[in-house]
Amino acid sequence: MHPTDCVLDLPYPDVEASGKNIRYANLLLNDYAGPNSELTAITQYFYQYFIVKAKDYDLSQSLECISIVEMRHMEMLGELITLLGGDPLLRTYSQGRTVYWRGNNISPEKNIQRFLTGNIEAEKKAIAAYRMRIRQIQDPKVQALLERIILDEEHHITLFEQYRAALAE
Repeated sequence: MHPTDCVLDLPYPDVEASGKNIRYANLLLNDYAGPNSELTAITQYFYQYFIVKAKDYDLSQSLECISIVEMRHMEMLGELITLLGGDPLLRTYSQGRTVYWRGNNISPEKNIQRFLTGNIEAEKKAIAAYRMRIRQIQDPKVQALLERIILDEEHHITLFEQYRAALAE
């Protein structure tokens, strides 16, 4: 695998919303900066990049590349939250309380097989969350962007599965 294979050659739709909707903005905060969010993925994969750099250069470069793709997702979600009238502060809401993003959202796992398995599970959770968001947010412009982000997350699962399979050989 080439480390830059993490980028799909598909355009993203414009970051647009049909109008302001604070409820939609608050829903997207979970994907933006919740425990299983783009911010968590960025920092998790970047941490793993450092852990494996000396052992597996190609994997480290893929992790860095995937982290950058996740950063682009976070950027688009932040723009969307703002367009919807929300505040892209690094927090979400849970049971009526503000919950700020925390560094302990990151797993300190150093075993490559285990952290790849964790990454696959996290990507699957992200996809499920985006699919739920598509059902909750009745805005075709927002839905189109989330559908495109899902394609990246599915691609990341494929890459992590390929690396995990190669390590098992």
